[in-house]
Amino acid sequence: MADGNSEGGDLDRIRDGLRLFNERYFFEAHEALEEVWHKEHGEPRLFLQGLIQICAGFHHFQNGNARGAADLLQRGSDKMRKYPERYLGIDAASLLAHVDGCREHIERMRDGLEPEGPIDFPAVALPESP
Repeated sequence: MADGNSEGGDLDRIRDGLRLFNERYFFEAHEALEEVWHKEHGEPRLFLQGLIQICAGFHHFQNGNARGAADLLQRGSDKMRKYPERYLGIDAASLLAHVDGCREHIERMRDGLEPEGPIDFPAVALPESP
């Protein structure tokens, strides 16, 4: 997958992680994506790490940890921004725009500028199978 084009099982596992992400199972999405990240030693490694941090950020938000959520969403987004707008079959530009909006909302709740409440989690179109 070093060229940014995931092969077979890795792409399937990324799709599994993104499906779990879309179903709001952020911890499980994190775990699925981490399996691919551990095996990856090429260019996609930092992108996957960013995506994993975004999963972890939303998981923290679900558990009431707005500070940890905002931090991880920022760190994950920063890593993913180093890549093309579409990478590994993922529309990263759209995802990051939505994540930025969520992070800003979470920060306003964290800082007492807005009442605590739900956010509109993003969804990711699944990459097509080869």
